[in-house]
Amino acid sequence: MADHKVTVEQLDNGKWACFLHLPGVDAPVNLGKEFKSEERAETWLDVSEAMTAIDVMVRKYAQPDKV
Repeated sequence: MADHKVTVEQLDNGKWACFLHLPGVDAPVNLGKEFKSEERAETWLDVSEAMTAIDVMVRKYAQPDKV
């Protein structure tokens, strides 16, 4: 399932978050962190914590019977 996309979007509270878009999943998946600025959110995507969060969610949604 390598055809996923990650976006950075502003939340209703004014903070920014990263969302994982997966084929076959209706709503984007929030990766669980909020940031004060768009730049900080984008920078977070380059750290291993973000890669781990993405990998976990890709695996979770690839096996919907185990959710």
